[in-house]
Order: sequence, then structure tokens, then C-alpha cells
Amino acid sequence: MATTKLGLDLRPLQAGFKAHKERGIGVYTHALATRIGLLPSNLQATSFYDPHYESSEPLKYGATEYRFGAISRALRPYMKEYIRQHLLMPRVIKQTAKTLGVDIMFFPTHLDTPGGLSIPYAVTAHDMIHAVFRDKYYSTFKHRIFIAKQIEVLKKARLVIAISNHTKKDVVKYANINPDKVVVVHNGIDPDFLPETSVPLDRFKLPEKFILNVGGIDWRKNVNVLLNSFAVLNKTYPDIYLVLTGQIKNDPLYPRFKRMLKERSLENRVTMTGFVTREELATLYSRALLFFYPSEYEGFGLPVLEAMTCGAPVISTNRSSIPEVAGSAACLLDPDEPDSFSEALIRIAGSADERKRLSNAGREQAKLFSWDKCAKETWKAIASVS
Repeated sequence: MATTKLGLDLRPLQAGFKAHKERGIGVYTHALATRIGLLPSNLQATSFYDPHYESSEPLKYGATEYRFGAISRALRPYMKEYIRQHLLMPRVIKQTAKTLGVDIMFFPTHLDTPGGLSIPYAVTAHDMIHAVFRDKYYSTFKHRIFIAKQIEVLKKARLVIAISNHTKKDVVKYANINPDKVVVVHNGIDPDFLPETSVPLDRFKLPEKFILNVGGIDWRKNVNVLLNSFAVLNKTYPDIYLVLTGQIKNDPLYPRFKRMLKERSLENRVTMTGFVTREELATLYSRALLFFYPSEYEGFGLPVLEAMTCGAPVISTNRSSIPEVAGSAACLLDPDEPDSFSEALIRIAGSADERKRLSNAGREQAKLFSWDKCAKETWKAIASVS
């Protein structure tokens, strides 16, 4: 059997290259990069990184520089980032692949695949949020160009990995491509991401009882429902606080978020931790009374899986991919019925038995997902088209 040489793009692990490294795409890329050893016998991989960004993480996995020729190096400082990625990088990636004998490239997110790339490639689609909501939230001319580029990349890909059945449906619908070209491979969870209570969290000055939310404050996270429901809960249980992780204070929407807190008299009821390590995050999930995640749209919903893994009872929505991940192991509600969330929060916060039931069910559900399984299925799918 002939061996196919796979090129793995590790730019999502480079600090300064977009914002992937500390987010879901970075977690996904790291999971695959650490599982190159699970490649089938007919697939051989070489990883690549952009030498113009911080590169400590890709170098851990023996990654090779993309080969910028003299002309590319000379032009690069004078080109804006978007222009570099879509005019310069197709040439750089093609030349690198040709020089090193790469048969097919794999981009862990289709968002990083330069338009006009004329070599065989596979991509992972994590969501189609811009296309799905282009008339509501992404309607500017710049957004339209961005969406058109995404669709072009998906159409020209030899294979699209979708991280959920819901994402596959969106890819097929909005990119108008053959569903046979789209393979569903669910995300996983690290085997060492476990219930944890011993990691010190003193620096956060956490309250004894808290509800946890992660993932940011953009519109799809349903911040109105998050804060309104918590405000209602707080009237019944004033000893319970809300804890939010992430760099919320650096978000452009933070001034609006502060106003929302003030309008609901929640300024002293909400703790914002800022960035947390993976160990700290596992501890937060493990110590939380509940994990409350009223998101309206997720390509997969990794925080739901993480919370269940650590035994946190989950309240979330019945939208997008979340039911795929949570199954019947979480309390899933309709975001069009916002009062149902505050009712569920009060009911579950007041019932140790219900929290224990959801915790146990969540741990069992989480066992269905693993990064080893994700990697094996991803490499198998790429091998089948290369």
C-alpha cells in the first residue's frame, strides 16, 4: 500500500496567530498534534508552523517552518494580515508542500485555509456561525467577503471533517456541497481532564457556593438569559454567586456587560476570574454547584462536555449541537422560553438529589467522547481520500 504524506497546519497553536491557541480550536489542534502516533500505516505526517509567530508549541511536536521564499519574506512586512493570509500564504503553502513531497494538507479549522489554495487539502469545520447568522449579525460587506471565502474553501476541500451532525447539516446547507464529502467526527476530552478539587484557587477569591459559566459574553452566549436567570435565582438563594471565566474585561462588549450587571444590581454577585489554566478550569467545574450554559449556537459545545466530565450538573439549551453532546444527561431548555431557565436554576440549586442525578448521568455521557477516538477517526477519514 502506497504511503501518503500528510501536512498538518499547526498555526492554531501559535500565540499571535489569531486567537486560537487558548480557545477551542487550539484545544482541538493540540489534541490531534499529540496523537500523530495514531496515524494509520498508510499515512505519514509532517507538521508546519509560521516562523513569524511565537512557535514554542509547534516545535514541541517537531514542526517544520513554512518556506517563505525571498520574495515572500520581502513582501510580508508590507501586507496587512488578511492580505498575507489570502494572497501570500497560498503560494507559500503550495511551495512548501511541493518541496517536501506533501500529498495532502490538513487544516484544523477551515477558517485558516487560504482561499485559492491549489493543492489537495482537508479541513475541519467547527461551525458555520457567520453564514447561519449573516443577515442578523454578520451583514457588513467585510463579513460577506469573509463568508464567501469560507464557502469557497469548503467547496474546494477534498474532505470536510464536521465536529457534530449539526455542523455537518450547516456545512451542507450553506456551502451547498455533497454530504458524502462531509464526515462527522466528534470532539473529545483529555483523559487527564478529571474531577479535581485540590488545585488552589485562592487567587480568584471565590465564594463558597457558585454557578459557573465559561465561553465569553458575545451575543450567542445568551448573556441576557444568563444574567436575568441568575438575578431571579439570587432572590431565593442570596448565598449563591456567579463565576465567569475568560478574558471578559478585554472584550469589546465588556462596557455593555458592566451596564447589564448594574441594571440588575449584580455588580457584587459576579466574579470574573480572567484566564484560567486547564487545571484550574477542571477544579472550577468540580467545585461548581451548577454549570449554566444558555448558549444559542455551538458547533460542538466543548464546555458542556468538560463540565459533565468533572461532574458538574449542567443546565443548557436544546439548540444546535448541544443535545448531541449532552444527550439526556443535562437539563436542556428552549431559549425562546427564558423563564424556564430561572425555574430550573432554583429547582436544581435547591435539590441535592437532582444535582447528584445530573452529575452521575453527565459523567457517564462524557465517557462516550475521547480525543483518541477523534484522532483515529480523523486520520482514517483523511487516509480514505488521499
